[in-house]
Amino acid sequence: MDDDFITFSNEDEETTPPCLVEPWIIGIIDDDPTVHQATMFALKSVTIQGKPLLFHSAFSGKEGYELVQKQPGMALVFLDVVMEDEDAGLKLVDRIRNEIGNKSIQIILRTGQAGYAPEEEVIINYDINSYKTKSELTRVKLFTTLATGLRSWQLLRTIEQSRNGLRSVIQSAATLIQERSVFEFSSGVLQQIDALFGLSSDSLFCVSQKPASGPHSMQAGEDSFYIVAASPKYHQYFGKDIATLKDKLPLLSLVFETLEKKQHTFINKSSCLYLSTPSGWEGVIIADESEKLGNSDQELLKIFCLNVALGLENAKFFSYLNQAAFVDDLTGLNNRRGLLEHNFSLQNTTAKNFSLYLIDIDYFHLVIDSLGFEIGNAILQKFSSQIRKVFPKEAVIARLHADVFAVVTHQTEMTANDVATRISRPITVKGQSIRLGVTVGSSISVNTKLDSVIVETILQQAEMALKVAKENMRGSGKKFDSKFEVESRKSMTVLSNLRTGLDKSELYLVLQPKVDINTQQVLGYEALIRWLHPDKGIIPPNAFIPAVEKSGLYYELDLYVANCLCKILSRHQVDIPISFNISANSLNHKSFTSDLKQVFSKNSIDIKGVEIEVTENALIHSEQAIARLAELRDCGFKICLDDFGAGFSSLSYLMRLPLDVIKIDRAFVCDICSSPSSLILIEGVIDIINSLGKEIVIEGVETAQQAALISKFDVNIIQGYFFHKPMEVDRALALIPPI
Repeated sequence: MDDDFITFSNEDEETTPPCLVEPWIIGIIDDDPTVHQATMFALKSVTIQGKPLLFHSAFSGKEGYELVQKQPGMALVFLDVVMEDEDAGLKLVDRIRNEIGNKSIQIILRTGQAGYAPEEEVIINYDINSYKTKSELTRVKLFTTLATGLRSWQLLRTIEQSRNGLRSVIQSAATLIQERSVFEFSSGVLQQIDALFGLSSDSLFCVSQKPASGPHSMQAGEDSFYIVAASPKYHQYFGKDIATLKDKLPLLSLVFETLEKKQHTFINKSSCLYLSTPSGWEGVIIADESEKLGNSDQELLKIFCLNVALGLENAKFFSYLNQAAFVDDLTGLNNRRGLLEHNFSLQNTTAKNFSLYLIDIDYFHLVIDSLGFEIGNAILQKFSSQIRKVFPKEAVIARLHADVFAVVTHQTEMTANDVATRISRPITVKGQSIRLGVTVGSSISVNTKLDSVIVETILQQAEMALKVAKENMRGSGKKFDSKFEVESRKSMTVLSNLRTGLDKSELYLVLQPKVDINTQQVLGYEALIRWLHPDKGIIPPNAFIPAVEKSGLYYELDLYVANCLCKILSRHQVDIPISFNISANSLNHKSFTSDLKQVFSKNSIDIKGVEIEVTENALIHSEQAIARLAELRDCGFKICLDDFGAGFSSLSYLMRLPLDVIKIDRAFVCDICSSPSSLILIEGVIDIINSLGKEIVIEGVETAQQAALISKFDVNIIQGYFFHKPMEVDRALALIPPI
């Protein structure tokens, strides 16, 4: 190469040589087109390290800035100082380093008039790599400057690659509680191996899915190897079983040979590194076109693989713990914590409105009781699959507990009723078709970005809606209404005050007489609870009893009523029966029978004069409650079925209940004066109950006309406002005629 000044010819020159290998990208930023031509002519057929040069031109500081932005892989730029401004080149240096943030590109500053930019001042104040006057543009010096610059850029890029690889591994360690930690760790390893060993290979990282030793729960299922990191060439295989490499048979054979020998394998231009962790996870790193790896420092390679194996061990165990903490083991769905901590990006949607549906399987405990837990678990797995079919792929689904599922989706068109209808379809489990009824509560988040706080809020709202739906319309759905929240707070306030009221004995009993329809003589009483609040006055039962039933306070209240009744019977000589109501939910308590018996025993009250009233609705699905009633009857209590006909009445069902008295609900009475069919119906019910040998009480008699019609039937005892309203104990007991 002659050490002469560059001369120019008029012939057109190619600026882009044909590239069979990846070229060095060189930028020329100068407002003089002849400088571009001269530089490219001088370096036209130059190759460095077997790679050709690819030139890109810009003719101003603005164009140069755009060029460097568009070419992040540019290795070196020849930059003129004076272009549209006297210091345009110097300004561009500052923008490249500080605005674009490109610290590795080699900047060769060139000037035709050094006086405009004194060399010492420029070197001190600007981050440039070399400073040349245009008069120095000889072929040899131009080549030398270029080769030195490319070598420096390559070194900086290697260091940067190594730094990025190490940073990725370190960041992975800091985020191991995230599901993607194994993938991030593995990607960092591929970057690091290229940087440390001077490779530019196409790589794959495969790891086994379960260890040879470790927690027993991790041993289930067939073992397999999955690709957890891949370079762009092999990106199509990312996340798949290594068996998918069958179209790359040499690589697949290399993997199996390495796993069989349990040591590194180097064949032709490919390398396969073997990794084994203390718990027995295995991994392989495949580096294609990497003959250098086999010739590298084996001690360094050994240390590198040991560190990678230990890092893989940590990543795997943390991923397992993450799985256990955030995923439901039975269905593979999120659990409650997983739902709240989920990254709610909900890909492929720009929607800002999101729905949360809470899906409860109706009476699932009966399925468990009749079919067992094994079938129950199989049903839950099938049911979770059925939910997936109803909602879009990007919907986030969770199993919150036993038989309650939650779905977060950008679909807001479906109502809670729609969801209940679409999911309530038969499923087949072990050849048996089972149709599950569901009740759904829903809530919508409008114009907001989902995070754990928002999700928890709409989850609580959906829970309120579900609760209302279960109380009023099982088998359908309910959307959250703000009034539910108001009622919930009101209920909590009522319960708080009620607990205080029980402690301070603010609740007391009144008595409503039961009379002979013909003589109007008092034949018995029903004890009813009332609450005298110190500030709010009398609070009627319908204002606090529903809250009691929902909260679990019913057990305490039932025993409180029993104690109050005992005090009345202790103070007064009463020879006719007095009944009091208990919650059927109390009958599900194992100790209720003994606790209630102890209350009367402690107060020396003969329980043979006491009747217990319980509504039929809560008994219909509870064999345990029926058994408790039988125990109470055996103790000496008379058992009265309250509100007969108001709920799930079944005449055949009456034969199974340990009953002495049946109270016909006011619903049978209210229309008998205006509806002949109602009159016929109540007469028929009375005849059937009499045939069963049960005592009858008709409640809700409020008019003389109703009383007159009922007096024609074969029934004696009546209760209702026409005769007596509930009244204070002394006044009620005074109605009993002296003996």
